[in-house]
Amino acid sequence: MSQHYSFNNLFYEVTRRCNLACPQCMAGSADPQRVAESVERELSVDEIERHVLGTASEIGIETITWSGGEFIFREDHLDILRRATRHGYSSIVTTNATLMTREKLLELQEASGGTLVVAVGINSIEDENAWTRQDSHVDSLRVLDWCEELGILRNVVVTVGKHNLETLAATLQWLEDRNIPYNRSPFVPRNCGDAFRQQLCFDRKEMEEVIHPALRAHPNGYISYTPFFLSPEVHERHSKGVRNVTVPQNPSIGCWCGTWLGLSAEGDVSPCGVLIDELRCGNVREKSFQRIIDESEDFQRVLDRDQLQGKCGRCRYQYTCGGCRALAWYHHGDLMAEDPTCFFEPEDATTVCEHEEQTNRMFRRYAFMVRHAHSKRSLAGKNEETRRPEEKSGGAEG
Repeated sequence: MSQHYSFNNLFYEVTRRCNLACPQCMAGSADPQRVAESVERELSVDEIERHVLGTASEIGIETITWSGGEFIFREDHLDILRRATRHGYSSIVTTNATLMTREKLLELQEASGGTLVVAVGINSIEDENAWTRQDSHVDSLRVLDWCEELGILRNVVVTVGKHNLETLAATLQWLEDRNIPYNRSPFVPRNCGDAFRQQLCFDRKEMEEVIHPALRAHPNGYISYTPFFLSPEVHERHSKGVRNVTVPQNPSIGCWCGTWLGLSAEGDVSPCGVLIDELRCGNVREKSFQRIIDESEDFQRVLDRDQLQGKCGRCRYQYTCGGCRALAWYHHGDLMAEDPTCFFEPEDATTVCEHEEQTNRMFRRYAFMVRHAHSKRSLAGKNEETRRPEEKSGGAEG
C-alpha cells in the first residue's frame, strides 16, 4: 500500500559532463570513461519531463536542484528549466561558475519563471579553494556579485574536509558578513573522491574542535549540518509537528536524508545527494518515485528514525539531528549506524548536550530570517503581478 510522502527537494545530477576535471569530483566528472558511458545513458529532455517532472510532485517535491557535472554544459539546459517551470517546480542551479555570464543568469532566471536560486561552491576564501575545485574562488565571487545586482537569490555550498579546516571559520564569517546563505556538505569518498578518503575525510576530533564550533556560530546555514543539538520541544512548537513519516520538517533540520533525495544522470534514485551511485534504490525509467520509495528497504529505513542504531538511537536528538546517514554509510556500510563523526556521548534520551541552548537560540534566529525572506519574496511576487506587461518586459531586458 502506498504511503504519503512530503519530500521537499530533488537533487538531480543531470549530467556528468563538465568543463573542469576536479580530481576529487564526487560525480565522477574527472573520469573520461565514466563520463562517456554516462552520456550514452543520461536521461533525454523528454525522458526528464516524463519520468521526473511528471511524477516528482507525487512525493511532495516542489524544488529541483539541477547539478552535474556542470548543468549548463548540457545544450538543452534552458529547455529543461522551462519544462520544469511549466510543471510548477522552482529551480536551484548549481554551477562551478567558470562558464557563467551575466547574460546566462538572465536566461536562467527567465526560464525558471523567476524562481531561480544560483548555488556556487566555495570551499575556502583562501588558496585552498583552487586545490579542491580546479579553480580559484574568483569566478564564484563574480557570479555572486551578478546575482546580487540582478536580484537573483544565491547560495554557497561549502564542502567540508581536512583541506579547509584552517580556513573554515573565516570562510563562514566572510559569507555571514555579506549575508550570503550557505550549506555545508561533508566531503565523502564517492566516485573520484574515493582516492582521497584518507587525505580529506574528517574525523570526530576535527568535528568537535574545529568544524562544529564554526558551524553552530553562524545562523545563515543553520539547518544543514550534523550533529545538530536542537531541542525536540523547540522544533515541535515551531513546526507544528510536520514530518515526512518520522523525519522532522518545517523546516527540515539536521540530516536531510528523508527530506530530500538524489537522482543520477542515468535515472538512479538515492536517499541522499552524496549517496548517488553508492545506493541505487530504483530507476525512474522503470518505476515512479512513489513506487521506488514504497518498495525500497533503504528508503523505508531512512524515513523511520526509530531504527537508528548505536548512540544515535538512544539520543535526545534522534529526530531533530538523526546523525549524518551518508557518513554512517561510508564508514560503517550501514545506512542506520551511528554517525562516526559525532562527539556527543549520551547515556540515554534524557542526556542534554551542552550546546543545546546555543543551538535553540541560533535556530530561532535562522527561522526568523527564513520567514522574513519568504515574506519579502512573496511581496515582490505580488508587486510583479500587478505591473503592466510592458514594465515586466522592460525589467526582464534590463
